Amino acid sequence: MQDANASAQAMGKRVMERLDALALCSEVEGALTRRFLTPAHRRAMDMVAQWMREAGMSVRVDPIANVIGRIEGRVPDAPALLLGSHIDTVAEAGKYDGNLGVVGAIEAVAALGQGEPLNHALEVIAFGDEEGVRFPSHLLSSRALVGAVTPAMLDVL
Repeated sequence: MQDANASAQAMGKRVMERLDALALCSEVEGALTRRFLTPAHRRAMDMVAQWMREAGMSVRVDPIANVIGRIEGRVPDAPALLLGSHIDTVAEAGKYDGNLGVVGAIEAVAALGQGEPLNHALEVIAFGDEEGVRFPSHLLSSRALVGAVTPAMLDVL
């Protein structure tokens, strides 16, 4: 039981350290503002991709700048279970909104990767444009993931 508690404490500490690190990827010193496709957003994308790799996932960035980490399951070509959230923020955001869903999902996949593989693949997605702060395009990245983006929607970028 002590090993499980120590492991849970280490995971919690790692999650909080990563949330603190992501909060430094900001356009504004002393506050968290990370708009889609800014240099701060790119730094956050790179950081998240590195953590995904460390968790044993293959990583890709799709055409709309979603960072997607994947760990394969036992059954080839089985549908993937999707986890995650967004890494863009509103102006002067809190460090947990969106980021916790991404960092927590990476940590969960890392823990699951130490045991027997699941039947299906797992994907962690760090969506890029959910808040719609920089462009009039909120939820663009999750819409793209499900094929609900029209060419006209991309004219705002």
